Amino acid sequence: MSWGKLLQPDLILGNSVLSITPEILQQHDLQGLVLDVDETLVPISMAEASDELRQWVECISPTVNLWLVSNNLSQVRISRIAKSLSLPYILGAQKPSRRKLRQAVTAMDLPIERVAMVGDRLFTDVL
Repeated sequence: MSWGKLLQPDLILGNSVLSITPEILQQHDLQGLVLDVDETLVPISMAEASDELRQWVECISPTVNLWLVSNNLSQVRISRIAKSLSLPYILGAQKPSRRKLRQAVTAMDLPIERVAMVGDRLFTDVL
């Protein structure tokens, strides 16, 4: 497989994470999402999740396992966001290292091909 193919996302959504629906997940046979936090779910300038994001998590979580995985080292920031969304989290992931991404996938107890990474950066937010 060529590098170009390896570095090409399987799915590109032009909008925010809020555009991911249960129907999209079902269409792609996804049962788990590993979500980047900073600039994907929450702007770096904000310390809390928006009401819209909380509503999205409430809507989508019955159909898919969700984990937050962030390179951020701030326990205070990431734990506050995770707690407000009632989601498990891993911080200090050192992405693109896959060690902590695998930790999240293992905790989901799902086959890797049923889990997607959602992020804002091509070279770090990959499974």
